[in-house]
Amino acid sequence: MDRIIPFKGIRPVKSLVDKVALFPNNLMNEIERRDEAKKNPYSFAHIVKPKIDFPDSVSKMDPKIFEHAKKYFDKLLNDKILVEEPTECFYVYRQLLDGRSQTGVVACYHVDEYFNNKIKKHEHTREEKELENIEHMMVTRMSSNPLFLAYNPVNEIDTLVNQVKATIPEYHFISDNDAYHSIWVVNDPEIISRLKILFNTKVDVSYIADGHHRAASAARVAKLMREANPHHTGEEPYNYLLTCLFPANQLKIYDYNRVVKDLNGLTEGELIEKVKEKFDVIEMKEKEFAPSSLHKIGMYLGEHWFELTPKPNTFKNDPVNRLVVSILQHNILDPILGIKDPRTDKRMDFYPGTKGLTSIEKRVDKGKSAVAFALYPVSMQQLFEVSDVGEIMPPKSTWFEPKLLSGLIIYSIK
Repeated sequence: MDRIIPFKGIRPVKSLVDKVALFPNNLMNEIERRDEAKKNPYSFAHIVKPKIDFPDSVSKMDPKIFEHAKKYFDKLLNDKILVEEPTECFYVYRQLLDGRSQTGVVACYHVDEYFNNKIKKHEHTREEKELENIEHMMVTRMSSNPLFLAYNPVNEIDTLVNQVKATIPEYHFISDNDAYHSIWVVNDPEIISRLKILFNTKVDVSYIADGHHRAASAARVAKLMREANPHHTGEEPYNYLLTCLFPANQLKIYDYNRVVKDLNGLTEGELIEKVKEKFDVIEMKEKEFAPSSLHKIGMYLGEHWFELTPKPNTFKNDPVNRLVVSILQHNILDPILGIKDPRTDKRMDFYPGTKGLTSIEKRVDKGKSAVAFALYPVSMQQLFEVSDVGEIMPPKSTWFEPKLLSGLIIYSIK
């Protein structure tokens, strides 16, 4: 049985691809999503975020929301806004942002690889979010946002992908976040065969960069559908996950910074003195100070930046505890500022590095937060190390950009 296979993708007609494909803006609230979708009847938001078409009083788990998503999807199919591929294909997906390029291959990956930890994880998931995703998939019978996977580079795959990229893409357009997206449809039998062999023989494991909830939900859907099928063979469409596989050396992880609303009853001077117990503290002259090496932290307090360097023996030297997010949590956020659970504590917010350090400075300068912390980005090597030992990173450790669009390549699990 092949682990990675081509499939008959469902995708927008060329003239409307930029209208259909949806940028998954995690920073956009429900009202903003609703306003955006009202302007565009083709937007995949009506399908993957169907609650935007209902009043606030309707529960996000109301069955009619998921039925609405299915009917909207069926309508786009019937109106030929979305069209199914006549043959099984791979897809080459290139993204360009701020002068940097990353290219992945969209393919189906067997769910047993997830169960067997050959698709490796580094984050916990929330049951509430999984249940919402599961219901959506069970009703619509499709997956529209690929799992963002990374793998150790393979020269032969790079060469073949570059050969495909030397031709004219099927799609080339710009999305809401100013990223350029290009898709090549790989329907040549010889290239499909070579890609299939290479991925199945050269890529032993892959790592979830983004999409832990989607992966967990799709795996649970596969399990439910297996149990409901007395003639299950393991090759039915529901046994496969929609994925986009990127060589790790093309990916960039951005910093994921923190702002805290108060100082837990301390004055600014008292906070600095407590921080000095575990860190060497230097006041910096420049504005927008960005940490320049692995374990250094920038602290913005009282319109000044401070460089924090952890003292020897203040953290354990294992894959999780030597992450800078862990060092910050265990030495400052928890013991000094009282942030016990960063996932749920309302006193702390997270800002991706794509927003720049000015954004967290402004939060403090305007009095909306009392202190901000700028972190050095997690590396792909660190992500691999944590995943390889089966551990979990602290919440909001990584931010990948650009993100994969939803509704660009759709996989039917019927």
